[in-house]
Parts: sequence; C-alpha cells; structure tokens
Amino acid sequence: MVLLAIDDCGFTPNFKFLKEKPYVPLIALYFKNNNIIDIKVKKIKIDGLDATEKLIEILNERKAELILSEGITFGGFNIIDFVEIYEKLKIPSLIILEKLPNMQEVFDALIKHFPDYKIRIGIINKLPPIKSYKDIFFEAIGISEEEAIKVINKTRIFSKLPEPLRIAHILGYAIYKLKTSEFSS
Repeated sequence: MVLLAIDDCGFTPNFKFLKEKPYVPLIALYFKNNNIIDIKVKKIKIDGLDATEKLIEILNERKAELILSEGITFGGFNIIDFVEIYEKLKIPSLIILEKLPNMQEVFDALIKHFPDYKIRIGIINKLPPIKSYKDIFFEAIGISEEEAIKVINKTRIFSKLPEPLRIAHILGYAIYKLKTSEFSS
C-alpha cells in the first residue's frame, strides 16, 4: 500500500508588518512498507485556504492509496478538507491526533481572527467523529474504523505516531531549522 504522509515545515510568526502573510512548504512523503519512495513539496499560504487545492495537485502528480495526516491544519490555520479530497479523488484519509482538541477554543479563535470563519468551521464540521485507539485519537475518511486501526498498528514503529507521520514531521522540522539558520543567509 502506498501511503502519503503530509506535514508543514513550520514558521516563525514574525510577519506582523508584512502586507500579506508569507508561504510555508507543505511536504508530502510517499511511503511503501514504511520506506520513503517519493517526496513532493508545494507552497501554501500561512493562514490561507489553499492547502486542499495544493494537496490535490500533489495527488494528481502521483496517486496514493491512503493519506496520513497529523491533524487538519497546516501553516497556521490553513485547513485541509479531507472530505472534499475523498469526494473528488476517492483517496481515503486517516487523521491522527495525539490529544483531543478543544473544539470550542478552535471555533472561538476562528471567529475572532478570520472573516471567512464560516468556511473553515464548515470544513471542520464535515469531519467524522473522533475515535480513540490506545494512546491516540483518529478520524477515518473513506475507510472503516477497523481498517484504520490496522494501518495504525502496521505503521507504528518507534512512537505512538505512525512512522510515516513521524518522519514527515522530522523532515518538516529540519527544513524549518535550515530555513531559519545562518545557512539561509
């Protein structure tokens, strides 16, 4: 099974005086048998609404059988609509959460900071109920709860997160550190 693990590269929120918020890389790592077989990168706008479109572009370049994601927000509050992706491309998603989000706090933040909060809350409300499994939580779109648990068990090696997500996070953090280091000057 070819899995696609996605993450962003992080950013330092020091763009207060810029007219527009900058972009951050969205990285997509393709895995087979817990080994990286390909990497794709697209830029997404911090706090924008283009991450769903960019992920669809990545998937149109190379298909995957399942998307793995640690959460639904990238580059701040750039929310990926995994339900839309499943409806358009028939590629299921497994969203992993290490802890339950306080949805009221999330909704309050969206209402306070985003004029398009209704769109963002609408994306969140389309998601299936959060399920609990051992020491993590997950949302499965396009696959059964049983199949999701099989994927989780098959891909966990060194942490409670599936290995493809752990590696995507490490790579994203490394890119962020490289971008913010003296080497980027």
